[in-house]
Amino acid sequence: MNHDTQPYQALEAPIEPFFKPLAYALILLRSSGYPCLFYGDLYGIDPKSTKQSFPPSCGGALPNITLARKLYAYGNQQDYFDYATCIGWVRYGTWDRRFGCAVVMSNAGPGEKRMHVGEMHAGEKWTDVLEWEKGEVEIGSDGFGMFTCPGVSLGVWVNKDAEGREKFGKL
Repeated sequence: MNHDTQPYQALEAPIEPFFKPLAYALILLRSSGYPCLFYGDLYGIDPKSTKQSFPPSCGGALPNITLARKLYAYGNQQDYFDYATCIGWVRYGTWDRRFGCAVVMSNAGPGEKRMHVGEMHAGEKWTDVLEWEKGEVEIGSDGFGMFTCPGVSLGVWVNKDAEGREKFGKL
């Protein structure tokens, strides 16, 4: 939305709201690329500076997606790009940031992915830090869990007892 040559031209035809959380998850939670946040998406856009005002995007979840990056998006990555409308990936963490995360997203109906987070997490209960998907995923003895997301949305799953979980929803 912010790359047009004429000022604010793109603001008249915004990106579909459902797409921004998916795009920011791809930008912020994957191992490659350069993470970047658009100020207007994080804080909203004041009508004094444009023709119209815009609230913060991502349903207010952008601070939590950013926090998930800061706390859990470390280490090797395993992609699960095996279905056209539902993809996922796992960040395994590192020796000093051991929790990692599992991300699943859909641009159609509700989605689910069986993903490997590691045998070291066997028996753990994982929950969605965005709280868009309810319930828990119990990690099996083989290190796999069945992670879900609502339709045209995403889930960012982390051990429910992971360090920093108390910070979500307070930004």
